[in-house]
Amino acid sequence: MTTEGTFNGVDGTELFFQVIEPLTAPKAAVILVHGHGDHSGGLQNLSGSLVEKEYIVYAFDLRGHGKSTGKRGFIRSWDEFRGDLHEFRKLVSLDQPELPLYIVGHSIGGLITLDYCLDHSAGISGIIAISPAISYEVTLIEQLGISLMGKVKPDYSINKSRNMRLLRKNSEVRASYYSDLLRHNIVTPGLGHSLIQATSRVVNKATSISLPFLLQYGLDDKITPPAKLSQFFQQVGSKDKQLFEYSLVKHRPFDGVGREKFLGDLVGWLDKQMDKKQKVLYREIN
Repeated sequence: MTTEGTFNGVDGTELFFQVIEPLTAPKAAVILVHGHGDHSGGLQNLSGSLVEKEYIVYAFDLRGHGKSTGKRGFIRSWDEFRGDLHEFRKLVSLDQPELPLYIVGHSIGGLITLDYCLDHSAGISGIIAISPAISYEVTLIEQLGISLMGKVKPDYSINKSRNMRLLRKNSEVRASYYSDLLRHNIVTPGLGHSLIQATSRVVNKATSISLPFLLQYGLDDKITPPAKLSQFFQQVGSKDKQLFEYSLVKHRPFDGVGREKFLGDLVGWLDKQMDKKQKVLYREIN
């Protein structure tokens, strides 16, 4: 069952969210954070697999995305993304106070997730980053736009054409992506500047990430190059971390060829985390 609603972001911005419930009592809650230009409904393969395995999914549209309000592709500072996730996390915690909580983020959503856990890890059982944007490659045009327009016109819209072959190999899936009117390709100097700052913060504080951590990415990803992601994983300070790499897989591993393996690994990791929590609880009781 899916229910929809809105909540107020950190500055009162109205943000859309949806809750997808399993048929049976959920064993944990999972927050999904989508990538740039995407929306919560674009993660249906991921949310569907989680719900099938008895996880309740909470997903929201980032400001300026999907059905949420806000200028497309623009933020004044990264604090807005971080604050919006915090407001949503509070909503989820109030709704499911007894359930373990996990956060899963893709691309920029992965960066938002990693950045968020640096300050707000208490009460979170684990995080999953899928092709996080910590290795996002900025083009020369984007660099010029950020440096020349950032201070003068931070909300200047740039329609960044997207080569769908960088995202997915399946032509039918690409066609579906193009026809989705809730997606966009807009970037702004404000977003670019904030992205650079957030990336630097997460990379420099990787050793401070102590939550159980899963990193997944495709080795054929040209948007967030895997070499930098591998280096980042080695720097993460968590004692409970796991890495999955996928050959011939691009930026959206939950949609492309081999997605069954990817989704199985993700859900399997969550199940193992739940088993660990049950064993700890059993030892405490006995």
